[in-house]
Amino acid sequence: MEKIIIDGDWGGDEMQLAAVLLAHPEKVQVLGATCVFGNTHHDQVQENARNILHFLKAAHVPVYPGAKGPSDSPPLDGDGAHGSEGMGEVSLARSPAPYETTAAVDFMLHALRTQPEGTVSITASGPLTNLAEAFRREPQTMQRVKQIIIMGGCTEEMPAHDVPSRRGNITHHAEFNFQQAAADAQTVMQSGLPITLLPMNCTHQLTCTPERQARVAQAYQTRPAVKQALLGMMTAPAAIDREKFNSAPVMHDVHCALYLLHPEQYETVRGSVQVHAKDNLHTAESRTGRSDFSPHPQSATQVATAIKDPDALFDVLMHSLSTCLPPQHETGRGLA
Repeated sequence: MEKIIIDGDWGGDEMQLAAVLLAHPEKVQVLGATCVFGNTHHDQVQENARNILHFLKAAHVPVYPGAKGPSDSPPLDGDGAHGSEGMGEVSLARSPAPYETTAAVDFMLHALRTQPEGTVSITASGPLTNLAEAFRREPQTMQRVKQIIIMGGCTEEMPAHDVPSRRGNITHHAEFNFQQAAADAQTVMQSGLPITLLPMNCTHQLTCTPERQARVAQAYQTRPAVKQALLGMMTAPAAIDREKFNSAPVMHDVHCALYLLHPEQYETVRGSVQVHAKDNLHTAESRTGRSDFSPHPQSATQVATAIKDPDALFDVLMHSLSTCLPPQHETGRGLA
């Protein structure tokens, strides 16, 4: 049984990630969800997490508030990366669950202290500030983690649409999660903890193509509100990916869950990942958050480079959605 903490900035990508984990209770126990700024400001992230889990019939999973900004900067309060609320303009029914007051870092460290060593894994699909703060506070406790599965960074040049090549989707050089909290990403990536990194050059191999969107629409044709919500969240990055890569919407964060359940679907290589510290440029040429990979067979970090069968992984997601949200006739009102 995998014991999991889901750490993220809770948008449509985390909905997919959570669905894959929650659909396999025989294999996965979700201990809790932790929130970090990123996709939108922290307080909206917390609401999104609560409402997504309620949408997935998992309001019992506690949601803990976390970092409101990178550890070396003031709290952030910007608009959502995927719409004003970070959800692709999708509105979900509000969760009735009580609010948790324990801080995300305190929850993580408590879970690692009290669960048997090497039994708790963490998926990290937003800026890495919560993890960095936990490591800085109690590095020995963090060494009790089984593994940390991170979506972030970009370790190869990628063909682009707006420029000849890119190493990121937020600037020319940096992927969003690492760029938002570069010093925290560097702390985590150099921690020596057992990490699997799923960088952008890998996650771009699974996209929400028109054919896959049609599968979702067909499966939920008798549940129009659920269909609309799912498609809205799954296609939220469409504008960014089309403009910068001429690509269908990329499915990024879900790989944290897919890798956990199906590591055999990923090709990986061990090595060190260095994250470029913050610079003073405020242009697309800023290198803040750039991630550079150096192979080393003894490294505690492994980096995914390729997906063997993207269609098979999309099948896992579809099965997971149908488990959490059976594609039957909608009853009642809203998406509760």
